[in-house]
Amino acid sequence: MKAKISSHPLLFLTGYRILKAECEQAEVLLNLCAQHGIALLGTELSEDGFFLFCSFSQSVRLLKCAKQNEIPIEVISSHGIPALILRYRHRYGVALGLLLALALIFLSGSVVWDIRIDGEKKLSESEVLSALEECGLSLGTRRRSLDIDALENRVLILSDDISWISVNIIGTVAEVEIREVQLPDEPRESELSAANIVAATDGKVVGFKDVRGNVAVEIGESVREGQLLIGGIYGDEENGFRYTVAKGGVLAEVEREFLVEIPRSEMQKCYTGAQKCEKYLIFFKKRIKFFSNYRNLPTTCDKIDIEEYFRAPNGKQLPVGIYTARYDEYRYETVEHTDDELLALGYSALDSLLRKELAESELLSKEISTELSEGSLILRCKVRCIENIARVQEIKIDGLP
Repeated sequence: MKAKISSHPLLFLTGYRILKAECEQAEVLLNLCAQHGIALLGTELSEDGFFLFCSFSQSVRLLKCAKQNEIPIEVISSHGIPALILRYRHRYGVALGLLLALALIFLSGSVVWDIRIDGEKKLSESEVLSALEECGLSLGTRRRSLDIDALENRVLILSDDISWISVNIIGTVAEVEIREVQLPDEPRESELSAANIVAATDGKVVGFKDVRGNVAVEIGESVREGQLLIGGIYGDEENGFRYTVAKGGVLAEVEREFLVEIPRSEMQKCYTGAQKCEKYLIFFKKRIKFFSNYRNLPTTCDKIDIEEYFRAPNGKQLPVGIYTARYDEYRYETVEHTDDELLALGYSALDSLLRKELAESELLSKEISTELSEGSLILRCKVRCIENIARVQEIKIDGLP
């Protein structure tokens, strides 16, 4: 829950706290919050105690009410800008930094805040933005430095997919209209001159679908892999031959076998609970680091990147936000599975395998055998299913292109 709370940029601006009380006081504290209208962001009850998550301002009210009612409660940690101000209230560099940030926001009226593109169909918006950036227009570009005519010419020279472009700067918004190059339709790939449909595997034919060609088998007939199912040749030597590309599906009842093996002991990634968190202010494409809770990164860790941008009252995303880089430390440990765990893992893996391999098939029956040993679990699964066994096989004829 702490990770979800700390990743929200607006909450980081207002600040929040994590409080802790005894488990026996949980009901009393919840009633107290309801009685005084104290809003909580969340709660967590564990063996270590009763934890409450609330905004900075609400935590002040809660602590005051708890003190009046003689309920022991302590502040575990404080987060957000109010906590930073409280921690660094005697460091004047922080105040100077905030003033500089406000000055940057005040001066941002002279740069491009938003780029709106109209007219793209085949090209993606990211491709157009990339071309504009390479030619000198991106978020944060100073409006006075832009030469619109030169910019438009550079884009037309750079891109082979844009035939016309118009750029208009309105306030802090760059409105870009483009027309794409119209290319002639690409020729279709030539089809085979002649082809048969043969069996991809052994099976018993149960039906046909969208057939074109000379059907060579009957429903209920057992066929072998590679056997002709639908021919692409008509006629005989006396009257002559006519060739076509046989098409269609041949549904057959087939038998397949699958094997899944799960080792009893394996190396697994286990998280230690240690985290490194870094926060940056995003100002256009610049990142300004303003918070870190560790000096050094863990030796082995997973990195989670979270970008949260502020939005204007009309819902438009602003180029200002908070970027959070979180590093979760882990280590590899040897895990020994019990018989029940092995069976659960084995059946889960088998289920995923069947879903993948038989996605286009109709399952009729399955038979599973289990082999459990000291070293691993082996599941053997025999299934009967109906699937399309048609496979195209080209007919090579001398003199026929």
